[in-house]
Amino acid sequence: MRDVAEHAGVSFKTVSRVVNREAGVRPELFVRVEDAIGQLGYRPDHRASQLRRSDSAAVTIGFVLVDVANPFFGSILRGIEEVAASRNCLVFAGSTEGSEERENQLIEAFVGRRVDGLIVVPSGAGVGVIKSEIDRGTPVVFLDIEPELDGVDLVRSDHFQGAQIATEHLLAQGHTDIAYFGDDPDIASAGLRLRGFFDAMSEAGLTPASHRVVTGSHTESEWKAIVLQTLQASKLPTAIFSAQNYVTIGAAQALHELSLQERVAQIGFDDVELADVIEPGLSVVPQHPRNLGRRAAEVLFSRLDGDTGPAHREIISNPITERGSGEIEPQP
Repeated sequence: MRDVAEHAGVSFKTVSRVVNREAGVRPELFVRVEDAIGQLGYRPDHRASQLRRSDSAAVTIGFVLVDVANPFFGSILRGIEEVAASRNCLVFAGSTEGSEERENQLIEAFVGRRVDGLIVVPSGAGVGVIKSEIDRGTPVVFLDIEPELDGVDLVRSDHFQGAQIATEHLLAQGHTDIAYFGDDPDIASAGLRLRGFFDAMSEAGLTPASHRVVTGSHTESEWKAIVLQTLQASKLPTAIFSAQNYVTIGAAQALHELSLQERVAQIGFDDVELADVIEPGLSVVPQHPRNLGRRAAEVLFSRLDGDTGPAHREIISNPITERGSGEIEPQP
């Protein structure tokens, strides 16, 4: 704040009044201080604000996610809130919709409101605003997607191994003609799943035809239309690996609409609602997003409690939940 005051040519008290939005600052001085803050990249020090509290408990944390409407991220938020509630802590949450610009805006907004730490599902490589906040000392835990930054806490599922396991499970049932439907491989987690699929197929001496691999970012209804079109346009695959929850729902709907649910095997990555109710039940590699949220929150609070140890890196693998759809053998 003293640097800002010197840069703006005003008193320390004037800067304090502007930062804390107090009355009594002339408009021209307010503008000068705001300009200086922008030029110097000043942020209020959340640690200093915490020292003024009557206890050391965190008051607020920010959760930057992709899409709160996606049940996967909604469950993660629930897990974070469970841990935060036990610490008398509030959680601010906001969706980026996969936009790095929106991610930067949310991080700046949360830090501007003096959150004590951040849990972030990164939209990009992690070299923008988030790196600046890490350099300033803001505790950050990355969740679900691993950015191109070293020495930062991380909690995520093992996307590569999970896809391998799912594909190997279908291969073990005797399937060799397996169709892959998944999210945009430019998304780190989706790219790892696609690699895991290809790795398992390669180990089995198989190379999927190009029309058997369909990727992109779509809603579940769009995925239903895509899978319908794919199944009707060529020889049926004997099995489907749907590598994202929206994809799994859309693919299951397409199979049922074509009455193929007993003929074409399906295994999904990440569990979906009512997966054990439909017939046959959907076999999946679950992620347990609520537990992912809890673990990320626990790691963040350990940092807020004073843990200064090496970066925590937790990559979680889960076995297949067999419900029937992934155990269908190839049909003649």
